[in-house]
Amino acid sequence: MGLNWVEDIISHLYKLEGYMVVENEDLPMPKTANRRVPGHSDIDVIAIKGDELIHIECQSWWGPSKENEQKGFDRLKDRFHYAPTHIFGKYPFLDKGKIRVKKIFVTTGKPEKSRGNGPWDRLHKFCVENGIELMEVNDVIKRLIEVLKEKYPDSHIVGKEKGIARFLMHLIHNDFLK
Repeated sequence: MGLNWVEDIISHLYKLEGYMVVENEDLPMPKTANRRVPGHSDIDVIAIKGDELIHIECQSWWGPSKENEQKGFDRLKDRFHYAPTHIFGKYPFLDKGKIRVKKIFVTTGKPEKSRGNGPWDRLHKFCVENGIELMEVNDVIKRLIEVLKEKYPDSHIVGKEKGIARFLMHLIHNDFLK
């Protein structure tokens, strides 16, 4: 299940941080051990700045059933595996030899307290093993708030910021958010 509102928030965050951002890039997928037929997926967010290319996937992880969890891991791993080739092919100005690719998975569902082997713990282990940075949506929102506070330290007109930024700025400047 996609999280379009999370994609919007993370896209806006990276734009505010000076990245060129592309959302919902089509990703042709070959037949793999995890896909019975060739098809299409999408890259939720691509952020490019300097020598850094960030591939971001956003998905709800309240945990597929334990029986289907490995399939979810495998599909996510495939998207992160095939995306760089597609991105470098589509954007030839990117120099493969100089660009560092970073993988980020943004999701919801981090429990307040770890039980040690719950869905979040297994997802975290999978991400560590596959060089993927795991981010929880609340951390993304906190980071966006910090960037907005830095960019707009007082309550002057926010300008043409997206609705979510204008909304957050209203909450910040009226002391709903610290």
